[in-house]
Amino acid sequence: MEEERLKILKEKIKNLGPISGCYLWKNKNEDVIYVGKAVRLSERVRSYLNPNITDLKTLSLQKEIYDFEFIATNQELEALILEDNLIKKYNPKYNIRLKDDKSYPFICVSTDENFPMVYLTRKVKLDKKKYFGPYTDVKGARQLLKTIYQIFPIRKTKQNLPLSKPRRPCLNFYIKRCLAPCQGNISTDDYNIIVEQIIKFLDGKKEILLHEIRLKMQVHSEKMDFERATIYRDMIENIQSLQRRQTIVNKVGGDEDIIGFAKNIDEGQVVILEIRDGRLDGKKSFALSGVENSKDEEFIFSFLRIYYLRAGFIPNLIILPQTIQKDIEILQEAISNKVGFKPKIFSPKQGDKKSLLNLALKNAEMNLTERILATKLRDQTESLKQLKEFLNLKEIPNIIECYDISHFQGTEPVASGVMFVDGKPYKSGYRKYIMKSYKGINDPGMMHEVISRRLQRILNENDNLPNLIVIDGGLTQLGRATEAANALGLENLAMIGLAKKKEEIYFPGEDTPYQFDINSPAIRLLRQIRDEAHRFGVSFHRFRRNKKTMRSILENIPEVGLSRRKAIIKFLDGKKKVEAISLEELKSISGIGDKIALKIFENIKKLN
Repeated sequence: MEEERLKILKEKIKNLGPISGCYLWKNKNEDVIYVGKAVRLSERVRSYLNPNITDLKTLSLQKEIYDFEFIATNQELEALILEDNLIKKYNPKYNIRLKDDKSYPFICVSTDENFPMVYLTRKVKLDKKKYFGPYTDVKGARQLLKTIYQIFPIRKTKQNLPLSKPRRPCLNFYIKRCLAPCQGNISTDDYNIIVEQIIKFLDGKKEILLHEIRLKMQVHSEKMDFERATIYRDMIENIQSLQRRQTIVNKVGGDEDIIGFAKNIDEGQVVILEIRDGRLDGKKSFALSGVENSKDEEFIFSFLRIYYLRAGFIPNLIILPQTIQKDIEILQEAISNKVGFKPKIFSPKQGDKKSLLNLALKNAEMNLTERILATKLRDQTESLKQLKEFLNLKEIPNIIECYDISHFQGTEPVASGVMFVDGKPYKSGYRKYIMKSYKGINDPGMMHEVISRRLQRILNENDNLPNLIVIDGGLTQLGRATEAANALGLENLAMIGLAKKKEEIYFPGEDTPYQFDINSPAIRLLRQIRDEAHRFGVSFHRFRRNKKTMRSILENIPEVGLSRRKAIIKFLDGKKKVEAISLEELKSISGIGDKIALKIFENIKKLN
């Protein structure tokens, strides 16, 4: 951070008194990059400017800080709720947040009407309707709505009731899926009884609901109203059928949310196992972003705030994978203000609750892995299509090869070739080359040699040519590579050069490079392929250099025979430098005793 900007921020902080509220950090583009809350705004905001910060997430944020805003509140509880609304509004990059938050559907019961309806919605408003959710699986939410329609004779047609003039009912009435309030067949009081039953169903209160429905069925049977009694009988059978498909996890009953989570770099996943009336009623899975370098406690609490400040139903018991200390009481207070009771939140150490928690954690890990794989597959497909467009290729480049030259000031020059098939590394197609025709520093000449050798072998073996060859380098290296292809009659083989500094792309015969969006899927894939070729080449070159150095060392130790020499050389593969090998590592090599290891180590030290 610039010294002048730091002074301005510190001066601005002085105007903040000991007040509670929310702060919004911004970057140079005036984008909100982080939203937080504090009991004492001045102290909290000043802490971000501390030069001795070691927390990785705060360090990354600190590098982008340029300005801030604040909103004062009367108390910390107000700040918590405001923080949640601001994060939802600005979607800051450094806050943990739900991915695709707006896509989660809710089930709405329009209790502000005379004859309420039940339907899916993606907008939750501050009105008199009741909202249940959010549901992470749209298909599952639709199936639940369909189940409600099958069990409860609720109206499905949108209209303002009661009508001034009764109309002929729709098909749902004749198949016993609606009681036709449009025709005036049912009073608002009787209809609202069914609405209350739907609310209990959505709350998971199925045992209480069954008891009430049985009583209703009995009453109508005694009144000889067998048609209405039949409707209640069918409701009972459908609910019981649903219950039989649900696993009993707690014979005592009760409502619980079991929360598991998983993280991978900047991607997070939370799974909630919903226990209702002692039965496993369902599973919700939420994708989160902005979790990189976040501590587990921050990750879990952020989700609790996001979810339970919006949830339509909150159980008495919430089980977490670890104890949360910071802000948990203020969150419980916010929930209590919303639903009238304070849920118990704890982390079990053993027993049945611990087993359920492990199941939730396993589900979260599996869901995260599945989502990351699906995202990678989607990105790979998109990147290949985009490459075809960017490079004006005749076909999608399903087979891409990339070549790089590696040496140290001209010594031990080698080349590497990597192959990507359908956007993924294909290790069987990786190649290593020891330069034969060139010594010293001559990267263009070496590139000509390696491309000649590779293409000649493909022709000799009548193998498939790649759809695209990427040369790690600029115009000169690409020019020599295309010379090699042209000499073999492969003038139409697609080939480009990828320069490192600005990720510029060179085309054969053109002096001016092209630049594309460096964050586009196509360029990200090219960068991945180029970096993989470089990594593979550097690793091979290092092994060759280490092998040569170690051989000269071992020549001075008569006790090291052929088998021991092979074991030592094999051990060198993947090591950074011979000079970095420790005595303990040498002792760990099969067949190398303490005395020989010490002799080798002493000779290595002479290199320094």
